Amino acid sequence: MITAKNLTKRFGKIVALDNVTLEIPEGVNLILGPNGGGKSTFFKLSAGVYRPTSGRIRLFGKDPWKDTRVKVRIGVAYDPVSFPPLISGREWLEFIARSKGYGEEEVERVGKLFGLDFLDEQTRNYSSGMLKKLAVAQAFIGSPELIMIDEPLANLDFESMQNFVKLLKREKDEKSFLIISHIWEPLMPLVDRVYVIASGRLILSGEKNDVRDEVERLFKLRLDV
Repeated sequence: MITAKNLTKRFGKIVALDNVTLEIPEGVNLILGPNGGGKSTFFKLSAGVYRPTSGRIRLFGKDPWKDTRVKVRIGVAYDPVSFPPLISGREWLEFIARSKGYGEEEVERVGKLFGLDFLDEQTRNYSSGMLKKLAVAQAFIGSPELIMIDEPLANLDFESMQNFVKLLKREKDEKSFLIISHIWEPLMPLVDRVYVIASGRLILSGEKNDVRDEVERLFKLRLDV
């Protein structure tokens, strides 16, 4: 689904992504890494939000920066979350639905899927958890072949986290996912492959069962007393 070759992204003197080469196939793929390590930069390059400084990124074989048609095939939720403050959640989802050729019935479907009982309120009145739910819900509008979600568990309470994990379990056989997260343990039982990006570089990748021990070693908090 996504291939990158010698992918580099700079912001001035800051190298956010440094010569990354990888392939992400169908299935449930999880990208881990510390804050500021480059994983969200890779996510936005894959979605066509950023243009590479050098190297190449392909989404379904197309350049996501140049070929806007390929974006119809994906659903995306970004982090941090940001919506126009004076529109309702329903209006926002209707806008996303129309852009993909769908109507109000699709908004109703996704609203029920996520239990969004606050869609008629303006987004400026939403809590951080409500904003996150709306952001993730927008990625499911239409029939995306690939759902891309940046930090799906951030700002959620424990019940909402559990509900998302259950949803992923139900949907994983029908859709492919690319998930960016620093909260990894609840997701590990459901993913197929794991990639770790830190300091702008790909430092680990492989099938979940092959790399789990190394992931636990990398992310285990060690306190020397």
